[in-house]
Amino acid sequence: MSSQATIISALLLSSSLWSLADANTVHMGIGKNHANEAIQLQKRQQYLQRRGMAGVVRVEERADTLTASLGNALASGLYYANVTLGTPAQKLSLQIDTGSSDVWVPSSSASICEDASSGGCPGGSFDASSSKTFLDVEPDAFNISYVDGTGSSGDYFQDTFSIGGETIKGFTMGLALDTTISIGIMGIGYNNSEANVQTGNGTTYPNLPNALVSSGLIKTNAYSLWLDDIDASSGSILFGGIDTAKYTGDLVSVDVYPSSRGGSVNSFTVAWTSLSVNSSSGSDQLTPAAFAQPAILDSGTTITLLPDDIAAVVFEEFGATVSQQLGAVVVPCSLAKKSGSINYGFGGVGGPIIKVDVSQLVLPLTTSNGRIPTYSNGAPACQLGIQPAGSNPTLFGDTFLRSAYVVYDLENNRIGLAQTDFDATGSHIVPFASEGAPIPNATSAPNEAAVTQTASGIPRVGVTATATGTGQATYNPTATGLNAEAGFTSTSTSTSSKKSGGSSGPAPFEWARVFVGGVTILMAGFGGAIFTLLM
Repeated sequence: MSSQATIISALLLSSSLWSLADANTVHMGIGKNHANEAIQLQKRQQYLQRRGMAGVVRVEERADTLTASLGNALASGLYYANVTLGTPAQKLSLQIDTGSSDVWVPSSSASICEDASSGGCPGGSFDASSSKTFLDVEPDAFNISYVDGTGSSGDYFQDTFSIGGETIKGFTMGLALDTTISIGIMGIGYNNSEANVQTGNGTTYPNLPNALVSSGLIKTNAYSLWLDDIDASSGSILFGGIDTAKYTGDLVSVDVYPSSRGGSVNSFTVAWTSLSVNSSSGSDQLTPAAFAQPAILDSGTTITLLPDDIAAVVFEEFGATVSQQLGAVVVPCSLAKKSGSINYGFGGVGGPIIKVDVSQLVLPLTTSNGRIPTYSNGAPACQLGIQPAGSNPTLFGDTFLRSAYVVYDLENNRIGLAQTDFDATGSHIVPFASEGAPIPNATSAPNEAAVTQTASGIPRVGVTATATGTGQATYNPTATGLNAEAGFTSTSTSTSSKKSGGSSGPAPFEWARVFVGGVTILMAGFGGAIFTLLM
């Protein structure tokens, strides 16, 4: 095997079958673990977490790149990769997270893992005492907190870390001796956002992307992410290259912008410069011409968080309501069958535009007792994969990222964006030519707008809550001036002028603030018919 290899590692808890296809390719067949997904669905409601399990597809190798196939749990919307730690190897499943920078694993002695009644740690836990190569390098130094109130603490340690059959020796990770999160996380963001730096307790260390470069497995600190559609059982992450078979149209790169605090680049913040909606009844431009706001691309967040005024207009377009009882933005599940999309533009005029079909925004909704909530007319209720950001930063999570092929170039602080090719079966991998080389096959956005990120902290936003309140949601089924609304809500088409969420003037709704799962969301008073959600 070449010292610089492509590795496609599929992530799973079930058994796998390995076969050698040729000198540079290894395939792994796997299956979805429904039992663990059910456990995680229950835990998600009880602990306000977004966790789940799923199977994956394969493992392949190619010079200069390393690829991990990711399992997609539809119930939680998150993605996982299969790794091994220690000597002898212990198998774990870790959630892929571009919004954080540490790899950490739950300790087998953590109380959450020992609590079998609540599902334990379905992704596995690490028994440090069983590894001959374990080295505890900083006791009590690991402490990571996310903006949804969850977190982990324990030790920094070094041990062997393997993905797709390749091993990094002496790799630094966090060992969570105390954690509120039942599955470990594989953070792959900038190393200056490591927990040790965020808490002010230390300096940076080589995190996973850095370690892959220094180990000679890839040439530069970069990777690309392909999550596939909402119903797919897997996606893939390719370190050190791009896969031109996984996207359509042009791959266009935009700048990653620094934080206002210290001026360093420590998150994948891009300039979001337009939002529009189209349906069978028309189209609406929801932002003004000069609009530009920072937005973080974060695979560790299930949903997308938009500024409150823009989210309000999006909800009106889709006929969405906010349910206190369910802790979610609710839409009829039938919305998934409507034609239409919401379109995000980046980097100014001529920059990439990513179209998200409405079918990719409708998520399953299940109560803590496992039932699907319904409206009083019997129609099943689903969750819309968009929420108001409130005091949180604008985050584009998995409900956006599934529709985008994203290249993260940490060396040059660039993001490449293209429309994803759902269900792509082929592969054409193009590695980065060298350390610091530009994104292969990408052009630069011609009129980039500059933004500055003012938010701080590690993103992670809960999207569910314990049932409280009346369970009543209001919805006005009459179109109010949005051309695309009728195509989503099956109401009469309005001929009045379009609205702009970024324009000056009063907000379109009266808002009542509601606290849900660690994120402040806003409840709209629409008026009109009241639909009671039945549990």
